[in-house]
Amino acid sequence: MTAPLLSVLLVSWNTREQTRQCLESLASTADPGLDYEVVAVDNGSSDGSADLLADQPRVRLIRNKHNNGFAAAVNQAYRRANGQLILLLSSDIRLHPGALSRMVDHLRERPDVAGVSPLYLNPDGTFQQHYVRQPSFTATIALVTALRRLPGFRQALHRFQMRGEDFSRPRQLASGSCVLLRRTVLGQQTIFDETFPVYWNDAVLARQLDQAGHELWMLPDAVVTHSRGASCRLLGPTIRSRHLLGSLVGYLRMTQPRYRLPVFRAVLLADHLVKRLFGRSVPLGLGDLLAALRGDVGPLPDGDTRDWVVLFSRTRWSVDGHPAVLGQLAPGQRLLVVDPPGRRPRWRCEVTPIGSAAWHAVAPTALPLGDVVPLVNWINRRIAAGALRGWLDRHAGARLLRLDDERARPVLGRLGEDELLPADAPRPMERSGRG
Repeated sequence: MTAPLLSVLLVSWNTREQTRQCLESLASTADPGLDYEVVAVDNGSSDGSADLLADQPRVRLIRNKHNNGFAAAVNQAYRRANGQLILLLSSDIRLHPGALSRMVDHLRERPDVAGVSPLYLNPDGTFQQHYVRQPSFTATIALVTALRRLPGFRQALHRFQMRGEDFSRPRQLASGSCVLLRRTVLGQQTIFDETFPVYWNDAVLARQLDQAGHELWMLPDAVVTHSRGASCRLLGPTIRSRHLLGSLVGYLRMTQPRYRLPVFRAVLLADHLVKRLFGRSVPLGLGDLLAALRGDVGPLPDGDTRDWVVLFSRTRWSVDGHPAVLGQLAPGQRLLVVDPPGRRPRWRCEVTPIGSAAWHAVAPTALPLGDVVPLVNWINRRIAAGALRGWLDRHAGARLLRLDDERARPVLGRLGEDELLPADAPRPMERSGRG
C-alpha cells in the first residue's frame, strides 16, 4: 500500500462539535487529488468525541483512557502516521476553501521551507492575532505580571506578540494550531517535548527548527477560522494557569542563563503578594504558584469537564424556588447554586449534589448582620468566594458567574471566573460556543 502524501494529526478532548466542524471543513476543502489520511487521538473525552471520530471516513482513531496531554497525543498520532507531510491541526480550526492546497503547493514550490501556517480569522470573520516570536526574558515577565504596564516591559511584550505588524504578505513565522511540516525536518518518533503537555511545546519546536536552520512561513492566502482555546478553556482557570506558568518556567530553564530563573521566580512571588495585599484577583493560590515556579504543571483532569454556572442566589436553595434555573442550563453545563450568607456565623463550606447537573453550596458566614451592614456583607462575601474557589479549583471546567443578588458583587474577580453572565437574560446560560 502506497503511503499518502499528507498525514493530518488531530487531537480531541471534549470538543465534539468543534471536531465535527473541523473534519467537515477538511473533507470539503481538500483538493480531490490530494492523498491524505487523518490520525486522530482522543484523550479520554466524555462527550462522545471518540465515537464521532470512529465513524468518520479516512480517520484512524487512537482512544486514550485518560487525558495524556496535547504533546503526548500528537506524538502518538505521529508514530502511526505515514505521510511525507505532517499537518498539525487543532480541533477548533475550520479550513477555508483552498487553504490546505495552498500550503501544500508552497512546500512543493519551496524545497528550502520546512513548514507553513495559515492566516487566522476569528469566528466573526475578523483577523486573529495568533502569532508570536520567541520571547525575550523581559517579555516573559511582562506576560505574567503587572509589570506589563511599565513602558519597557510593555514594549517587550508587544514585540513578542507582534503587535501592529503586517500579516498581509508571506513572512517567516509559524503557529502550532495549524502548521504543515515536512517529515524530514522532524524526529523519528516525536514532534513535541512531552515535558510541555499543553503550553509552550510549539515554541520549543519552533526554536529547535530555527536552530537547525529550517524556515517556517505564514501564508496570508491560506485562511482558516479559529475558535481559540476550545479544549484549554475546559481545564478551568487554576489548572490552565498552572500549566501555562509551569511550562513557561520549563521554557526559561531551557533557553535562559541559570541566574535568570531565580530572578523570574522572585518577581512572580512579589507580584502575587502585592496583588493579594491590595485585594486584587490572582490566577493561582500560593501553593499552586510555588509548584508552578518549580516547573511542576500538575495533573491534567479526567472525567467531567462541563462548564460551571455559579449562581449567587437571593434566596436559599429550595426545590420549589429554583427548578426553573435548572431548565435554563445549556448542554455541557453544570450549576452551582450558592446560598446567601446566613444570619449566624459558620466557618464550614458545604457543597452537596442535588442532581446530575446541579450542586448546592452553603459558604462560610464570618460575621452576623451582613444583610444590614455593607462592610460586614463585603467581608462575608470575600470569605465565601475564597472557600468556593478552593472547591472549584479541584473541579475542572470553565466558570460562568451569575449574580442574582446585587449584594454578591464583592465576589467579582475572586472566583477565577471566565465570564460574567447577565442576571436578567431569558436564557442566560445558553451560549453558541466555547472558543
